[in-house]
Amino acid sequence: MMMWERFVTLHDGRRIALLDNDQQGKPMLIALHGWLDNSASFLPLAPYLEQFHLICVDLPGHGRSDHKSTPYVFVDWLDDLYQLSQAAGWPRFMLLGHSLGALIASAYAGVFPEQVERLVMLEGLGPLSQADEQVPEQLRRAILNRSRTRERASLGFASIEEAVGARCKVAEISHGAARVICERQLIARDGRWHWRSDPRLRDLSPLRMSEGQAQALIRAIACPVLFIRGEQGFTALVEQWQSRAGAFRQIEMAVVAGNHHFHMENSSQTAVYIENFCQIR
Repeated sequence: MMMWERFVTLHDGRRIALLDNDQQGKPMLIALHGWLDNSASFLPLAPYLEQFHLICVDLPGHGRSDHKSTPYVFVDWLDDLYQLSQAAGWPRFMLLGHSLGALIASAYAGVFPEQVERLVMLEGLGPLSQADEQVPEQLRRAILNRSRTRERASLGFASIEEAVGARCKVAEISHGAARVICERQLIARDGRWHWRSDPRLRDLSPLRMSEGQAQALIRAIACPVLFIRGEQGFTALVEQWQSRAGAFRQIEMAVVAGNHHFHMENSSQTAVYIENFCQIR
């Protein structure tokens, strides 16, 4: 399955990069990747989703999309996706999100329910939240972290393999999956390999929603929802399922063998759940 790269220019002039299987006329499935990943994280899954018009987005600051001129705040991801849907001419579509992409997709489906026909969340179950009493410390940590980000200078890597090794150290991900992501996330400059991604993506969120706010967004989702987690994925999702499943109007859960990036390692099984849920076959 060939994936074609193309760009969409937003109203504010920023360019968003997409990988598109160009299956015009088939059900449209928009895929949103995780934090510090990019659209290439869906490449292992793409051959199994040929019944869809699959469009994988490089979120702003990631992959080959333009960086933002402002800090990366969660609600702005929703604005970016809305701008993209308007500029690309996508009135209705299905949403597939992994990790951060799942959080964005779930919140978007609550804010713009008329646009989202079905929602598939991989390793994510609604927006992150925090208790009210955690707000002062979260703000403090975020402000101090921003200062450190500005001071941090990257020397780059001698090779792609060195970058892949670094990626594997910060998250539980196989060497092969990390390489797929890194090859799109790196750029050669002055004989070294450097991350394309915006360094400010590493800033901490200054504020998260309250749990009540997060569940209000979840209750506003009108479409059917599928949540898939990895057997060795984020353990907090098990507890989150207990507290949040009841807020969804219509949700089902599946568990797939693998870690947080199970969709890259166990792509065929993941695709079967997605196709069955979306009633493609």
